[in-house]
Amino acid sequence: MINKKNMFTNLRKQFLNRMFIHQHYFEICHKFFLKKDIKDLFENGYSVYNKKFPLENIDLNKYLNYSDYDFVVDRKKIENVDLKKIYTALIDLGVISMIKNYLGKKIYVYDNSILTLGNKNSYSESMQPHHDSKYRRVKIYIWLNDKNLKTHPLYYLKRTHKQIKLWHKYDETRFPNLDQKKFDAIYGEKGSIIFFDTHGIHSHFKTTNVPRSVMELSFESFGFLNRLNKRNIKNEINRLNLIDLDEIIFLGNKN
Repeated sequence: MINKKNMFTNLRKQFLNRMFIHQHYFEICHKFFLKKDIKDLFENGYSVYNKKFPLENIDLNKYLNYSDYDFVVDRKKIENVDLKKIYTALIDLGVISMIKNYLGKKIYVYDNSILTLGNKNSYSESMQPHHDSKYRRVKIYIWLNDKNLKTHPLYYLKRTHKQIKLWHKYDETRFPNLDQKKFDAIYGEKGSIIFFDTHGIHSHFKTTNVPRSVMELSFESFGFLNRLNKRNIKNEINRLNLIDLDEIIFLGNKN
């Protein structure tokens, strides 16, 4: 039997969080003034940025060196000295300003990893259509390989980030029966910066065996109406290794 109190809390969070509080109010009021990148993010749930990331400033070999690719997915944590360079570059490119326009001023970042897909197929977990059950959150993929249509793309079902979604368990966030043809297949070029709202339905079955890698950075808003709030922020900082976006450029000075 569904706990009515938990159901009400879940409904309240989603309604207040998704329906015209920040995101849609901003979109409506600035409809004719938004730049294409952020307009696409508001409208479709994803956007390919109009500038590329300067990969030559980061030593990527230590993250991309594999003796074999006998896996579905692997992540390597980005070192603090490189994170400082990455976020400094994103600030200079206007990416952070765009993220704040979309999510709000107070943001925490996490994941901060190199995500590599290997040569194994997969039809489960994150390799099936799903949403991330995190409410208002944006992920950035910075593509680290040349464009190759034989690799696994980012699949995204447009405009599903605007839907109110109800779930009480993991299986209710997964949609394995959705037709792949309904999804946009997004292939990045080397250095491409791709934004997507993880509340929208994304990903699909991995049926390719050509490896590819991206930088994976997650941005989540903080506030009373958000998943991250004063009541849980200390626990979430420890659990997810959250970093305050406004402090991230100082990471390179930490041990």
